[in-house]
Amino acid sequence: MSSVSQTPGKKIPSPIRRRDTVVMGRRDFFSEVIRLMGVELYKLRRRAMSKVLSISGLIITLIAFGLYAAISISASSSPASHFLPATCTQASQAAGPCLNHTPTPLEAEQAKQTMLKTLSEPLRIPGSLGTVGMITSTIGLILIIILAGTIVGGEYNVGTIRLMFTRGPTRTQFFLAKLGAILVCLILGIFIVTLLSIAMGIISNILMGVAIDLKFLTVSWVLHAILYMLTIMFGLFIYAMLALCLSTLGRTTAAGVAGALVWWVVENALGGIITLVGPRVQGALGRFLQAIPAYFLNSNIEALSQNQDHYLFGNQPSSLTDLHAIVILAVYLILFIGLSWWVNERRDVTN
Repeated sequence: MSSVSQTPGKKIPSPIRRRDTVVMGRRDFFSEVIRLMGVELYKLRRRAMSKVLSISGLIITLIAFGLYAAISISASSSPASHFLPATCTQASQAAGPCLNHTPTPLEAEQAKQTMLKTLSEPLRIPGSLGTVGMITSTIGLILIIILAGTIVGGEYNVGTIRLMFTRGPTRTQFFLAKLGAILVCLILGIFIVTLLSIAMGIISNILMGVAIDLKFLTVSWVLHAILYMLTIMFGLFIYAMLALCLSTLGRTTAAGVAGALVWWVVENALGGIITLVGPRVQGALGRFLQAIPAYFLNSNIEALSQNQDHYLFGNQPSSLTDLHAIVILAVYLILFIGLSWWVNERRDVTN
């Protein structure tokens, strides 16, 4: 016999039906991670800092290519006679090539076109890819470090880390979602900057009347161009993981951003000092000092890019092989991600 009393005439309320607009996704591990990535991307899109970083990157790209374009367009509007060598005299013969005859209009125009092609090379494929690499390896690196340091450090700064870890998904899922959000922002940023740079270069060359020679465009060149862009993304992602690791260890955005930037500056400074001092030290100590930069983070990232430069632009390859660079960078990447994950799993955030 039931001991629960029932009030006569009182109806039991029916369960609330879920709205048709609410869609419950799959509950497996990676489906949860993908949905959490969407949440992280939404938070980044809503933050003013993310908008400032995006706009800053686009403005810096426009300024860099605008300066190259301004110089080239200014030269294209100058008279062709300004691009001819000086007339040969006894004083100018030691300075370089000179004219020993009266130049024809055709010679003047050819000299102008040669100079315009030289000035507009950073705007024209394949040179524009090198310009993109130069911008992203400096300005892009700073921007991605700030973004990666904020995406974790910000949770500790405002105390939302405790609330986040009580929402249902595991800490590993939250951690992987943040990694995925950083990677999506990185790929999207590089893709937009590259397209913008190529478009600006094409427009500038059209305005100057410089023909674009596409003889270099082969299947092999396209594959190396893709590898070049992937090496840029890979290098930026490793520095982003460094910022993520330091911000997790330090529980603040400042630890991740400042620590990663200091690492980058100190590595470059030490590499330059060792390059100067190492060859002057004799014996085993000198060989040891000269071998140290081969294991620096930045040295191996530059080695991957430089080896692709050899195929794309004809520059000298790096003394480090691709295999050596990939192995060293993989060790750094495992260290940064593994340490961040371990601390994230073990840390007590109740206090």
